[in-house]
Amino acid sequence: MHRNFYLLLLLVHILLATSFLSTIPFWVIFTISFFLLSAAAIRFANFDNKSISASNLAIAIFSGIMMYGLFSIGKMGSAFLFPNMLDEVADLYMKIQPELSWHFVVLFLIIIPGEEIFWRGYIQKNIEAKFDSKLVAIIISSLLYTSANVYTFNLLFLLATFVGGVVWGTLYMWKRNIFLTILSHLVFNLFLLVLFPLF
Repeated sequence: MHRNFYLLLLLVHILLATSFLSTIPFWVIFTISFFLLSAAAIRFANFDNKSISASNLAIAIFSGIMMYGLFSIGKMGSAFLFPNMLDEVADLYMKIQPELSWHFVVLFLIIIPGEEIFWRGYIQKNIEAKFDSKLVAIIISSLLYTSANVYTFNLLFLLATFVGGVVWGTLYMWKRNIFLTILSHLVFNLFLLVLFPLF
């Protein structure tokens, strides 16, 4: 893997640690972070450019709704098995929940596309080039995706991040179109943060 790959992995950790741990307002630094990371990924990556069919759009939308369903089930199970940990997740969501109009604008126009461009379009694609096994590439890229969120210090959130990485990584591996993973992620967050918030 190229030196840029490791430098960008280091950069994402620095930016997300700053986002979650500093006194700088979360939405300011998080937006700047994914603007910079997506710009770097676009600069150094070659994205797959397969056509988008109606059936692929349906798959992307369904996978976003499915992710929301998984999170709903996960919340119910966690409430029963780990009620204290669920309270910690609720506290984290209170910190990162979009509130102002511009939060929602940057979430849907910069942050979500930036996450998918960086994690699936750049990181996962670089990992795929080094491993013969598609499953191994998805697992490693999902673990890296999860590791950058370790600064939340929230085990359930990290588990949820890993699941998201596996689902979106699989969708990207299957359909080879970054726009479909972006759409899936957008649909998931539309349900999670706007239409039917879980916290």
